[in-house]
Amino acid sequence: MEVHAHLNVDLFHMCANSTLWVMMYASKYSGDELAIVKLMNARMRYLYEQDEEGYMSLFTAEAPVTGKPGYKVRHMISMDKITITEQKNIYQATVKVSELRQGDEMEYNQMMVFWRKKADGDAAQWMIADID
Repeated sequence: MEVHAHLNVDLFHMCANSTLWVMMYASKYSGDELAIVKLMNARMRYLYEQDEEGYMSLFTAEAPVTGKPGYKVRHMISMDKITITEQKNIYQATVKVSELRQGDEMEYNQMMVFWRKKADGDAAQWMIADID
C-alpha cells in the first residue's frame, strides 16, 4: 500500500523569548499528516529551546543520532509532499524540507524519514528515523 499526501506549507509566526521563529501551521491537517507535522514542529521547538532530552525523545532507537545539533531552526522555507509507504514491519514517511537556521542565511535542504512500527498496533506513534 502506498499513500501520498501533499501538504501545503502554511506558516504562522510564534514569538518565544523575544526571538521570532516560525512553525508550520498544523490545525488544517489530520491523521498521519498531522502527527508528522506536529513532530516536525516539536523538533524545531526543542532545537530552539536547546532541549536535548526532548529532542532525542523524537527519534527511534535505531536512528543514527547521538545528540542535539548546535544550531536552531528559524523556519522551514518549503516542504515537499509527505510520502507514506508500507514496509514489512513499519510504515515509513519521507519528506524533503528546506529550512533557515538562526544566525545563517544559507538554505539547508534535508530529507526527513519517519517510522511508525506495526508491532505497536494502535499505540504506534510516528518517530523520526533519520534526517539527511
